Amino acid sequence: MTGYGRSDEHNDQLVLTMEIRTINSRFLDFSPRLPKALLPFEDEAYRLVKKRCERGRVSLTAKIEYLPGTKNGLTLDKDKLEEYMTIVKEIQESSDRNDFPSMGDILKLPEILVNGEQKDEDELKEVFLSVLNKTLNEVEVNRLNEGDNIKTDLSMRLELLIKLVGKIRNKSLSDREVNMERYKQKIQLLVDDINLDESRLYQEIAILAEKKDITEELVRLDSHIDLFSKYMNSKDNKGKKLNFLLQEMGREINTIGSKTDEIKISHLAVDMKDELEKIREQVQNIV
Repeated sequence: MTGYGRSDEHNDQLVLTMEIRTINSRFLDFSPRLPKALLPFEDEAYRLVKKRCERGRVSLTAKIEYLPGTKNGLTLDKDKLEEYMTIVKEIQESSDRNDFPSMGDILKLPEILVNGEQKDEDELKEVFLSVLNKTLNEVEVNRLNEGDNIKTDLSMRLELLIKLVGKIRNKSLSDREVNMERYKQKIQLLVDDINLDESRLYQEIAILAEKKDITEELVRLDSHIDLFSKYMNSKDNKGKKLNFLLQEMGREINTIGSKTDEIKISHLAVDMKDELEKIREQVQNIV
C-alpha cells in the first residue's frame, strides 16, 4: 500500500530531516539513503521499519544540516588530502605532465570534507530514531486513510458481486421447468428413431440437468464472498488470503459460465468477472 511521511527534528546544533515513501510489494524491501553519520544506525532502522511496515518497498531518505557557528561545521580531512596528493604526483610522474588540480577540483573529491566534532553518537542515535518513529507514524496515518478508501470501494464491489450471484440464482430457479422441457425435446430429437420408454427419457433428462446444474458453484461462491468480507474487515494481515479467495471465486465463476447454456446467465457471469478483476486490482494494494 502506498504511503508517505515527512518529519524533522532540530536542536541547537543540527536539523535532521527524513522522508519515507512506501509502495506495495510481496516482501519487505528496505531502501535507505543515509548520510555517513547515520550509517551506524541502519540496522536498527531496518528492524523498526520491519516491525511497523511488515512488507512493501520502503524508501527512506535522511539529511543532516549542521547549524552555522556550531562545532559540527565542515573541516578538511588532511589525511585524505595527503592520499589524493600522493596519487596526483604518481600520475604526473608516469604521464610526464605538470598540471595540477584546481582548488575547485580538490573540493569535489570524495570525503575530502568531513563534519568537525561529531555529536555524541548516542545522542545522535536518539534524535535519528525519534525522527524515524515520527515519520513512520505519518506513513501509517497515510496508509490507513488509503486503506479506508480501498475498503469502501471493495465493499461496494462486493455488494455488486452479491447482487449478480442473486440474479443468477433466481434466473436458474425460474427457468428450471423450462430447461427440463427443452432437455426433453432435445433428447427426443436425438433419439427420434429409437424406441425409448418414458422412464429412461426422464433419466437422461435428469443426467443432463445435473451436468448443467450450477447450485454447488453458487453455494461455494456465497461461502467465498462471506469469508472475503470477514477477512476484509479483520485488523490482521489478510492480503494473501484475500488473493487466494479471489482465485477461488474466479474458478467458480468460470465453471458457472462453462456449465450454463442460458445466455442471460452467461452475460451475468461475464459481469461478475469484470467486477472480480476490479476487486483484484484493489487487493494488490493491501498489505
